[in-house]
Amino acid sequence: HYYITNNLRMVTTTMLSTLWEYSAWAAKWSTLFLMLTPLFLTVWFYLMSITAHVYRWRKREVSEAFNDSFWDGFRMSLAAITEAQGKIWHNIEFDGLQHLPKKGGALLVGYHGALPLDAYYFLAHCILERRKLKLVVDKFLYNAPGLRLLMKVLNLTPGTISGCVTALKDGETLMIYPGGLRESLLSDEKYELIWNARQGFSRVALEADVPIIPFFTENIREAARSIKFSARLASWLYEKTRLPVIPIIGIFPVELTMHLGRPLSFDDEEEPKIVAEIVTQRVTQLIETHQRRPGSILRELYNRFWVRSRGHPHSD
Repeated sequence: HYYITNNLRMVTTTMLSTLWEYSAWAAKWSTLFLMLTPLFLTVWFYLMSITAHVYRWRKREVSEAFNDSFWDGFRMSLAAITEAQGKIWHNIEFDGLQHLPKKGGALLVGYHGALPLDAYYFLAHCILERRKLKLVVDKFLYNAPGLRLLMKVLNLTPGTISGCVTALKDGETLMIYPGGLRESLLSDEKYELIWNARQGFSRVALEADVPIIPFFTENIREAARSIKFSARLASWLYEKTRLPVIPIIGIFPVELTMHLGRPLSFDDEEEPKIVAEIVTQRVTQLIETHQRRPGSILRELYNRFWVRSRGHPHSD
């Protein structure tokens, strides 16, 4: 009888203790949830308010686009929201737009940041300006589950040579990063190109007989940065998987300026290797001209929110 009573007491005590711990855990997390819910609702309402302001700002373009087709209106709506976000968060600017041809195709070739934020904002700009732009994206992104429809609607392509040539001959502007995912993950604040002597873009430009416009976006590595504890390990992981397995941090509200260089025209008899080398040099020159290296996230945040807001000279 003593043992039975003692065991019952121990079981009851354990159950009550467990129930108390669970109640305390549930109370803590439910309280946190209740505290955060108003914050989430507030953020949601502000996002809706910002969307309303953006729609009013671009009402004419969005309305006309919806009159043309549903997908045109959808693209225009996304572009208007993306443009506003880029202006508010990064004060995004485009320098050298006069170098884009009024008619005919052109191939934009540039440096790939950890995230291609410049491509998103430039795509939004082109949609709002009614300019045809096709972005060449990595195959893993194009084939990601659930994204194929969005890729088609926004005119993103995995970029075969024949497909790119056709688009350029049809008068579209094509934007490509020769460094691709490798440069995105393995480059750093030194802004070194990792193109590995690629020549596909030069073959495309020569076959389509269009100019190449080099570009570089200032501070793109300060907006988002890949984290590499070991450059050798990071390179090994990428080469083994060909997937974005390296973590990326951001998105920091630094100022971004996309610089478009002067168009480069070549004879169709030019060697693709020579064309690729010339374009590589021009993109490198843009980096040397417009980017302080090594880049610094803290410095650029300080420049934007402290130095420039008070009218002081740019901090070096």
